[in-house]
Amino acid sequence: MIAVFTKFDQFKRDIKMKLEDVGRDPETNLSEEVDSVFREHYQAKLGETPLFVRLESEDSFYQSNLLC
Repeated sequence: MIAVFTKFDQFKRDIKMKLEDVGRDPETNLSEEVDSVFREHYQAKLGETPLFVRLESEDSFYQSNLLC
């Protein structure tokens, strides 16, 4: 079984907004927070060694590469 998580770019935007709401700098902590929330709320429920794919829109990919 392989779990497919769609709209992962929206998930990252939601986490960023939550960080901003609690006064944390989303640019500093975004990757860590996204990975932490994903593992805790989604990946952990799939079992010990889950196979999964996280899908983002092409626009999200190009925007993140432009920021680098």
